[in-house]
Amino acid sequence: MVAEAMQAAREAAHAEMFAAKLAEMRPRFAAALTERLDHMEALRDSPTLQSAPADAMEIFRHYAHKTAGMAATMGFPELGELCFAAEVALTRQTQKQASLEEALEAVDDMLGEMALIVHDPQG
Repeated sequence: MVAEAMQAAREAAHAEMFAAKLAEMRPRFAAALTERLDHMEALRDSPTLQSAPADAMEIFRHYAHKTAGMAATMGFPELGELCFAAEVALTRQTQKQASLEEALEAVDDMLGEMALIVHDPQG
């Protein structure tokens, strides 16, 4: 009985530490998300998309991949799913298995969710 109580107390302490660490990391994630969103929106609206679409697609894919890994952990599972979907669509597009329009639609979905989070980080 004592061992079970001690184990439960350790688990509770670990859960508290984990929650505190996530709370500490969430503002940094939101700041990084803001920077990524700004960069990708500028790229989406730039001539680079027309003049060097492969370069633009690779930048979008890089940011989608980088964001997908942390989004769910930070409490944004829908963003994680949209980033993963964008990454897949962008990869398929570079392999000529999907159209540019399909890839850009996935990017737009991802950017829309990012914008919602950036404007209301508590989601």
